Amino acid sequence: MAMAVSAKKIPLLFTIVFTVLVQWLTAQNYIIAGDYIDQGGTLPVFQEKQKWALTHEGNVSPLVQPMMSMMMGPVLHDQSELVNYPGAGFGGADVSAITGNSYGFTSSVSSNIYLADEFTVPPGELWLIDSIELFHYQTGSTTSSTINDIRLQISNGALPGTNNIVFGDLTTNRLNKTSFTGIYRIQPPNFTTTNRPIMKSSVVTSALALPSGTYWIENMAGGTLASGPFTPPRTLGTTHIITGNQYQYNGSWIAVVEFNSGGSNPLPKGMPFVLYGTSIPDLAARVNGMDYISLQDAIDAVTSNGEEITLLKNVNEASITVGPYSVVIKGDGFNCTLNQIHIANGKYLRWLENTLNITGNINNNVSGVLWNNGTISGSSLNNTGIIKGTGTFSNPIANAGTLQPGN
Repeated sequence: MAMAVSAKKIPLLFTIVFTVLVQWLTAQNYIIAGDYIDQGGTLPVFQEKQKWALTHEGNVSPLVQPMMSMMMGPVLHDQSELVNYPGAGFGGADVSAITGNSYGFTSSVSSNIYLADEFTVPPGELWLIDSIELFHYQTGSTTSSTINDIRLQISNGALPGTNNIVFGDLTTNRLNKTSFTGIYRIQPPNFTTTNRPIMKSSVVTSALALPSGTYWIENMAGGTLASGPFTPPRTLGTTHIITGNQYQYNGSWIAVVEFNSGGSNPLPKGMPFVLYGTSIPDLAARVNGMDYISLQDAIDAVTSNGEEITLLKNVNEASITVGPYSVVIKGDGFNCTLNQIHIANGKYLRWLENTLNITGNINNNVSGVLWNNGTISGSSLNNTGIIKGTGTFSNPIANAGTLQPGN
């Protein structure tokens, strides 16, 4: 007799079967080079295995022991978690024990395989990065570092490989210092093995200034031994969990995941690194004694007509809207670039000093006024409202409306 299945259980059963099938199929299509454990005794330790490209991030919470750095100075960003068994290794050394099936992932100059992971500079901050610390090992090394080459570049954007390069390249050796971290990468229960000592290596970036945004550190290493180099994944706690959002380039960009020790449940893993430097405010404008991240935020904070906004840096924004109050913008030694300006009926934007560069149009309403007492430039200034002032216009204005003299 066939067993009846309720209608409510069918969607759940379908979802489970579909999810397992998708994970199995996608696992066949992605290869990530790395240093994997030998599960069945038939696979070489250094073999490229098929991986599932999983891109979402998750939360992590286990407490870990932070590492000491060879570089002195403030830490801007630290995701160097590697130790999950403090003092459990050879001679009382700290160990980084694998929680899945991988000791590490290939990041090799000789193979042209490199890794990338992201960091974010928060809104309103400017990071001045002095140096970056990375982590690698070569199987079979002593505690004297074998790392002799670090290639590194920083790109800006949503994903690695398709972004604007803001620092470095992948052709120049930027290694500054390298040494043993005091940590061994091991596979439980073999806590006292010593053939994978983890090294830390630094790159000097000389106060690289990065404004708010998402950035990717793309890097690979060279060494004096035949294996690797490999980068151990960011290790949080002692169980198989999500630890980051790392990618590897091996002919194409692939999200780095690790299976559990049984060869299932692929989860994204992060790349360990540390950024050193300082953070300073990166604010655009001030009004009524308060500083704001963007010019539009300052305009929105105005509470009466004609309040003066002072620029705090060279401002570059897509557009601003003036209203419900008129505003005066003082360059105070800085310039401003805007693509679009929208000024409400009966309101004005008065520009004082320096240069306001308009890359798009002035979309004033019929009685909106652009009042110029500085310099306004732009390739094509189309205006539907009123232009006035004694300042300089670097180009003719189309559709000027009523051009009014005055100060």
